[in-house]
Amino acid sequence: MEIDGKIGEGGGQILRTSLGLSIITGIPVKIINIRSLRPSPGLRPQHLTTLRALAALSDATTSEAMIGSRTVRFSPKEISGGSYSFDIKTAGSVTLLLHALLLPMVCGNEPAIISVVGGTDVSWSPTADYFCNVTLRALSLLGIEADLKIIQRGYYPSGGGRVSLSLQPWIKRRPLKDIKIRSPSSLHISSSSAGLPEHVAMRQAEGAQALLDDYDTSVQLDTSGSGRGSAITIWGDAGNVPIGHSILGQKGYKAQDVGADAARGILSIVDSKTCDTYLPDQLAPFLALAPEKSILKISKMTGHLLTNLQIISSFLGTSWKHTGKTLEIIGKK
Repeated sequence: MEIDGKIGEGGGQILRTSLGLSIITGIPVKIINIRSLRPSPGLRPQHLTTLRALAALSDATTSEAMIGSRTVRFSPKEISGGSYSFDIKTAGSVTLLLHALLLPMVCGNEPAIISVVGGTDVSWSPTADYFCNVTLRALSLLGIEADLKIIQRGYYPSGGGRVSLSLQPWIKRRPLKDIKIRSPSSLHISSSSAGLPEHVAMRQAEGAQALLDDYDTSVQLDTSGSGRGSAITIWGDAGNVPIGHSILGQKGYKAQDVGADAARGILSIVDSKTCDTYLPDQLAPFLALAPEKSILKISKMTGHLLTNLQIISSFLGTSWKHTGKTLEIIGKK
C-alpha cells in the first residue's frame, strides 16, 4: 500500500500509524513525502528510531531508512514479544515512540517489556505523566493491560529520560460505550523540573492549586532528571473517562503562570464536558480495532485526528461519523 505523507496535517503521526497498522494487517507499505509539510522534512532521529524499533519488533525489512529520507518501504513479518530496549539518543519523545509500539504489540500473542531512553516531557507530545494517567487509563477501558514506569525524566536538549512499558496481549477487546463525562471530584498534579532551581516545580504546583480550590488535589514533585526544563501535568477522572492537561515551562515563562495556565486548561476541559483535545487521536487506532461501535464526546475534529482516521480507514476499511461533539468509530467485529 502506498501512503502519501502529505495528506492532512502531513506530520510524523502518518508514519507511526501506518507502520503500526502495516504490522497488524501484514500489508507492506511504502510511505512517500514523509513530513514534507514540516520545517525539516523527512525522517528525524525520533522517527528513524520508531521505524527501526517497529522493524525489530516485527522482523520487518526496510529500505531507504536514514535521517532525511522522505520515502521508506516497510515489509513486516510476525510480531514478537519479549524484552526490548531503544535509545532515541536525543530529547525525542518517548511517549510518541511507545504509542507507536503499543498499537501492534498488544495485537500480538506474547507479553512484552519495552524500555526507552529519550525525552519524557518535551514539546509536541504527551508528557510521560499524561501517557501513564490518561492515555493508558483510557485504553484500559478497552481491555488493554499496559503499565508505564517513569524511571528518570528527560528534558530538552539532552533527553536521557528513562521509562519502561510492560504490556499484555489484548485478548478481551471492548468498545467505548456508555461514556458519561462529569466534573471530577479530585485532581492530581505532577510538577517536575531538572537543571533548574528546585523551587520551580513547587511554584508551578502552587500556581495550579491557587485556581483549583473547588477540588481535592494531590501533588507530586520531582526535581531530578536529565537536561534542563520543567513540566506540569494535571489529570483526573471525569466520570468514567480520564482527562488531562499538561504544559511545559520555558525561558521567561514564570513558574506560577505555567501552573495557573495548566489549571485553566483542565478547567476548560471540565466545562466542555468532552474528552480533552488530544486523547481521541491517541485512542482512534485502538477503537478501530475494537469490536462494534465506540462513541466519544470530543471538543472538535482536529486536523491531526482527521488525518489519523483517514490512515486507519485505508488499512482497516473502518468508518467514522462526526456530528457536533460526538465522534462514532465503527470498529472491526
